[in-house]
Amino acid sequence: MKQEIIALTKKLISFPTVAPEGNEYLMASYLKELMEKAGLKTEIKFKDPKRTNVIGAYGEGKPTLIIGCHMDVVAPGEGWQTDPFKAVVKGGKIIGRGAIDDKGPFVVAYLAVRQFIKTFPKFKGKIILVAFADEETDNVYGIKYLVKKRILKEGWALIPDGGYFHQLDFGEKGVVQMVVESYGKQKHSALALSPQNAIFNLSCLINKIYNLNWPNNFHPLFSPVQVNVSKFHGGEIPNVVCPFAFAQLDIRFPLGLSSLEIVKEIKKLISQTEGKFKLKIIYTTEPHLVKEKKLINLFCQAAKNLKIKVTPVTLAGNTVAKEFNQAGIPAIAHYPEEKISAHEPNESIKISSMIKSINLYFEFLKMFFSCRR
Repeated sequence: MKQEIIALTKKLISFPTVAPEGNEYLMASYLKELMEKAGLKTEIKFKDPKRTNVIGAYGEGKPTLIIGCHMDVVAPGEGWQTDPFKAVVKGGKIIGRGAIDDKGPFVVAYLAVRQFIKTFPKFKGKIILVAFADEETDNVYGIKYLVKKRILKEGWALIPDGGYFHQLDFGEKGVVQMVVESYGKQKHSALALSPQNAIFNLSCLINKIYNLNWPNNFHPLFSPVQVNVSKFHGGEIPNVVCPFAFAQLDIRFPLGLSSLEIVKEIKKLISQTEGKFKLKIIYTTEPHLVKEKKLINLFCQAAKNLKIKVTPVTLAGNTVAKEFNQAGIPAIAHYPEEKISAHEPNESIKISSMIKSINLYFEFLKMFFSCRR
């Protein structure tokens, strides 16, 4: 099994499916052939022919379990010690872009599904294995397209792209990403007695946002609001009062609050802060919490059967599970690794963790479809 895990993961990493372009079509034929070898009836679905989703299905009727991983990856960035698209094995890890996010987890899911079908070929129900497009940007060509077109329309889902090995993601915060633009008045520094400095005004506003007492009537399973300034730019000339500055903010908020409430609070602060500002909303999602306890319990019981402790948690991150839940398909997320190096240079996944996760997912499939040897 170990050598096959390495070979499959290396092969998937070799396809440069870098967001935002994605170009998942580069690996569509390979994935279709791979799924068909495992006995899955496979189709390629797309909104854009370069942004392909590969969907393999086995079985029929209910219950239906969807397992999905995305095939796009973030750009490599700086700091790599090896070629990010020529995976290497070192220290028991596979190193390469997409190793943990999310090509290695797809290998885990694929091998677990293949083994389950081989062991229980006549199980009652249906498995759908999906290789999604477009997760690293906004899911328009991936899960959003598939649920809108009702290509995926019912069942439950497991997403190997969230949480940790010992933590099961069953709820996620909402997100508001925004840009705040600040406008001042350009003057020579030596002549400005009361300058309207765009940087200063924007800094004052951001300080207020960080220190805001957000509403605390949120769901007890979630942590409070988190604010992060991801971009800040202003000024070009040393001896000139800055006439324009902007900041991009990423705000994660718990169940019990809404994106509209978050935006309302920011607008209120803007009205109370000196300066001229313009607010642009870039992206929003709403919090969710899986209410289907059976799905959570089945996964945790499967782990317990293998003497693995898995704790259900809520997270600030957003995964494809959110899109499923908002489409009425209960979905949980789990990572086949404890130390997550997603989006980092020298991204990696432990081979031993992959083997453990294949066994865990196989056990979960047994529990889900009520199969016994």
